[in-house]
Amino acid sequence: MRRIANILKWVLLLGYFPVMLAFVSASNRAVICSDVRVVVRDSLETGFITAAEIRRSILNQYPDLLGSRMQGLNMNEMEAFVSKSSFVRNCQIFNSPSGVLNVVVKQHQPILRVFASDGTYYLDESGRKIPVSKRFSARVLVANGNIPADRTDLVRVAGLIDSDPFWKAQMEQIYIRRNNDYVLVPRVGDQLILLGKPEKVEEKLRNLRALYDRGLDPREWNNYQLINLKYEGQVICSRKRDF
Repeated sequence: MRRIANILKWVLLLGYFPVMLAFVSASNRAVICSDVRVVVRDSLETGFITAAEIRRSILNQYPDLLGSRMQGLNMNEMEAFVSKSSFVRNCQIFNSPSGVLNVVVKQHQPILRVFASDGTYYLDESGRKIPVSKRFSARVLVANGNIPADRTDLVRVAGLIDSDPFWKAQMEQIYIRRNNDYVLVPRVGDQLILLGKPEKVEEKLRNLRALYDRGLDPREWNNYQLINLKYEGQVICSRKRDF
């Protein structure tokens, strides 16, 4: 009897799951899109685009979205549409059992604002251009002067500064001279820092940090207008701006 009972139990279980799966599948097919909910994960740090703007653009692109069956939505296509924005780094879209279409967006994070002959724009850590927004101005390093067409070195130098909390707080501007010498402008003080060619930048910044930490007395900084890091293994302080 026990064996027969066990067999009946398994038969019932094996019959139950297909029925439930069919029921769930039918329920999913019947789910209607009732709302679009957008979350911009990094909106506290960056404000290039808002959740309301993304929601509005989706509903404009897909005017029949609300009231449509979830099963018929091409979410990969919708993700690709949202990701076309110059401000969007990536996008994920998924539905909930209640019929809400969830859109999760991350923005491009600028590390540098460039003022160049071809316009003003931001660059992220990969060198991707991000247009300037009327709504939001990122507080990042500024670059101007003779901006090269190949911005690889510029992005690398800006990335080194942006990734270090000390330098990020200390430096305000990168100026590129015609001979491709880089000049750093600190936020505080009248000194200019001649970095020279964008080579061995990590070493040059280490030498500069040693000067900040163990070199000049804070009262002496205003006596110097140029800190020259151009030559390997040397930090030369000059009272003249003429360089």
